[in-house]
Amino acid sequence: MARHGKVDFDDFAAEYTEILDDHLRFFGEESGYFAEVKVRTTRDLVCPAPQRILEYGCGTGMSLIWLAALFPGAELSGCDISEKSLRVAATRIPGVDLFVSGKEGDMDRKPFDLIFVAGVFHHVAPAERGQVLADIRRRMALGGNLVIFEHNPYNPVTRRLVSTCSFDRDAMLLPPRELRALLAGAGLEVRSLRYTLFFPAFLRRLRCLEKSMGFLPLGGQYCIHATSG
Repeated sequence: MARHGKVDFDDFAAEYTEILDDHLRFFGEESGYFAEVKVRTTRDLVCPAPQRILEYGCGTGMSLIWLAALFPGAELSGCDISEKSLRVAATRIPGVDLFVSGKEGDMDRKPFDLIFVAGVFHHVAPAERGQVLADIRRRMALGGNLVIFEHNPYNPVTRRLVSTCSFDRDAMLLPPRELRALLAGAGLEVRSLRYTLFFPAFLRRLRCLEKSMGFLPLGGQYCIHATSG
């Protein structure tokens, strides 16, 4: 998928949720549904429950709401390159440690035993993806968990949605094999790969089957769970 200029998420921060909800109307769910599915999937993958969690690329904070709800008691942080998005996130979930990644002092925090990354890498130029993953790796505790969600480039509905979304104009979808290679290059061990988000709202009665369908490369997104040594 061709790049059409780097997206500045500061330009979308104020209306991000509304734009996304409108864009996902076809699927019959609001954006909060997708955030919940990702965080519930993460909870199923990570054991024991993490005590320190970072959402890397947290945007306006939708997933942080669910991370706080489904990992009660954990110390929760979020980082992003968009300062305006972080200001929106701060109004949604007060009290969470939010910081701009790449600014001086942002590496002073203690390591995290879970880093959650959703929909970040397709906005990163391929030549820069290894560097971003190395940055994530440096933030992980020994034996820590990394859970990454990305759009499935083999799903035609996903490709259509991405191609028509205003803040995905720079998107370059990456297949799971590329992400697995990046993880191996960063010294991380891949524990599992699964696909998710198979059924739109009008087929919601079939969603009970999704956990057993994770091996099928048909879902709208895929999830990779990796750990540090």
